[in-house]
Amino acid sequence: MKTLMQRSLIAIVGGISILLGVFALFTYFPPDAYFYVPCLFHLSTGLHCPGCGSTRAVSSFMHGDILIGLKNNLLMILWGPYLIYRVFIMVFSWIDGKQRVIWSPPISTVIIFLILTMTYTILRNLPIEPFITLFAPVE
Repeated sequence: MKTLMQRSLIAIVGGISILLGVFALFTYFPPDAYFYVPCLFHLSTGLHCPGCGSTRAVSSFMHGDILIGLKNNLLMILWGPYLIYRVFIMVFSWIDGKQRVIWSPPISTVIIFLILTMTYTILRNLPIEPFITLFAPVE
């Protein structure tokens, strides 16, 4: 079992690695560059999944292009903050070995999130105006 010091060191090295990756993404790879890993769901079906465009959205947010980020994936404003929260809680729990209570939304909120996600997915795949604007970039 790793000690608190070892876990802290691993977390610091991991955090620095993530920051270097973010710096590289921010500096060398603009959100309109199409080097991003393609979505396997989109490649196999031709449809946009709820996550299509998420990486470009995060890159756009980091570059201060909020509107372009939202165009790349509108669901980022719905799921992003909750997922970030979950990751931070899990990392801090792992570092100090303490079990933390991770807030779980009420079932009604989960159902609303899922309905919004399914609706968004359906609408972003309709090839008619105005839903064409929800298409994720694919190149």
